[in-house]
Amino acid sequence: MRRPQLSVIVPVYNTAPWLRRCLDSICAQTYRDLEILCVNDGSTDNSAEILAEYAAKDSRIRVFTQKNAGLSAARNTALEHATGEWVTGVDSDDYIEPGVYERSMACIADTVDMVFFGVQTVNEEGEALPDNSYFALPAAGEYNMTPELAERLNVCFWSKLWRRSLLAENNLRFPHGLVHEDEALYYLALPYTRTVAVRPVCGYYYVQRSGSIMNSGAAILQKIERYLQVIRFVHAECKKRALPPEKSPWFKLMITRIYRDSFNQTTETERDFLQQTFQRILQELQLLPHWKNDYRVRCMVPANGWRRLFLSRYLHAEVFRFFGLPVWMVEYRNGVATRHSCMLGSAILRKLGFRKPVSGKR
Repeated sequence: MRRPQLSVIVPVYNTAPWLRRCLDSICAQTYRDLEILCVNDGSTDNSAEILAEYAAKDSRIRVFTQKNAGLSAARNTALEHATGEWVTGVDSDDYIEPGVYERSMACIADTVDMVFFGVQTVNEEGEALPDNSYFALPAAGEYNMTPELAERLNVCFWSKLWRRSLLAENNLRFPHGLVHEDEALYYLALPYTRTVAVRPVCGYYYVQRSGSIMNSGAAILQKIERYLQVIRFVHAECKKRALPPEKSPWFKLMITRIYRDSFNQTTETERDFLQQTFQRILQELQLLPHWKNDYRVRCMVPANGWRRLFLSRYLHAEVFRFFGLPVWMVEYRNGVATRHSCMLGSAILRKLGFRKPVSGKR
């Protein structure tokens, strides 16, 4: 029996109200050479009955049932049974465009290890949400993987196709028991990734609902503590793989990006805690002496006095202000000033109401 080219992984846990929409969108794909691996992770609603119904009418669907062990365990179970040359995922409360896999498979090449496609955040009724900046992609094309590019790409497992051999040959799996497991897999895979293809046309609809894991109501400070677990896990994995974390640009990228995203979500009063927490993890992992000349890392260390006035929310820039107006910005890369920008004109226009403020999310 010939193996399919693409394996689609669908972890399922108590998502019966949205599961049919998800499965319908996968079964309706114009790209037909795929298998659909559904893992029922101990659901207590009628998700199991829905999976059995769909498996009976579409032979490409394979259902695996296990005791509840979490999202990582469910995805790993599917990876163990996947046979396609490429793998991807769809969370069971999300859905996809009919042509996303056909467009993505059309641009694979011998050296391409990941294919990224566009994502749109929507509410439970399918209405587009206004702030979609987190999923912005560079222009369509094929790129060598670099830290600069990786910083612009989304970490989510389901926002891309993965060459299965990239995961299998490097023994890459999701960490059990951790939230934000996508970050761990993404940053561990980067050192082994050659090139990526980008097709920014929207293909995936990421549903924001009140009961999902990522919208469970946990405070940002609790999320920071969970991110620290991911950082420790990736640090230990890098050492096991003889990839010294203190020398890895990928590991540094992970920490600075997590810090930046957390910084953008915290209030002024929470940022002292954020800086102290990241200073603690840098010292715990003995990274601070190695990275002391990197401006982005220095921003993680609590700053006092005049230095604090010049640290911007973008973490790699100093913004000089007079009378509360940003006048001059200096951008840094690894401690070296690479760009100078005059901001006074734009600031005055915004104060006068002629320009809207730029969102802090990137």
